[in-house]
Amino acid sequence: MPKIHPTAVVENPANLADDVVVHAMAYIGPEVKIGAGCEIGVRATVTNRVTLGKKNKLFTGACIGENAQDIHFDNPEAEIVIGDNNVFRETITVHQPALKGNKTTIGNGCYFMADAHVAHDCHVGNNVIMVNKSGIAGHVEVGDNALISGLVMVHQFVRVGAFAVIGGVSKATRDALPFTMNNGNPALAFGLNVVGLKRSGMTPAERSAIKQAFQIFYLKDLSPPKATEVIEKELLPSLPENSAEHTRIEYILTWLKNSKRGFTFHASKKHEVEDEIE
Repeated sequence: MPKIHPTAVVENPANLADDVVVHAMAYIGPEVKIGAGCEIGVRATVTNRVTLGKKNKLFTGACIGENAQDIHFDNPEAEIVIGDNNVFRETITVHQPALKGNKTTIGNGCYFMADAHVAHDCHVGNNVIMVNKSGIAGHVEVGDNALISGLVMVHQFVRVGAFAVIGGVSKATRDALPFTMNNGNPALAFGLNVVGLKRSGMTPAERSAIKQAFQIFYLKDLSPPKATEVIEKELLPSLPENSAEHTRIEYILTWLKNSKRGFTFHASKKHEVEDEIE
């Protein structure tokens, strides 16, 4: 039997695994499914159609499942699907999708610090960290192992690539390329996430291929379409097929070809960006 505090409200027929713990004054709606090993903190709320996998932990006041912050929201079939081993710290919010047929999704092993916000129709990968008071607007995609630092705001439809980092107090209005470090208002790319790539266990060959792609895209003074073409027709064929480094560059190419917002400028273009804003 789940361990439910007497002051908590669990609506029937909510589906809770036998070892779920629900703390004081928490609320769980009737359409919620909660997997084994989950813990729902004091005054936490899980409502509407939400599925939580295994071993997720919600801290005080965490709120998952409220309607999208969209004045035209009308999606009775809206659903949030969350994987395993995620941590949701105090007063984080995760909202239902506004787009019919879509889901708001979060993978496994993510850590959302206090006051972080995941908006409607977002797709967050695995092992993502969102630091205090960071927020991602609607339809944002965040790749595996990305880091979004404190007080960062990510514009709707922006994508944050795998292993990308956005530094604190930044405004991300364009896609942050996989494996890159980005910072500023607006966020600019200023290098690779070298430490993160090493810690991930990537081989020197993988890191070298990623570095070459970064240099082609940002340091050769090529247009994004031309840089993408060079990566695809020159760099990719130079790598052994079925190798890890080949797979990394394929991922970068797939990512480059599907942008809706364009890409963060390199830090060397800062003055051009400032002139454009003015």
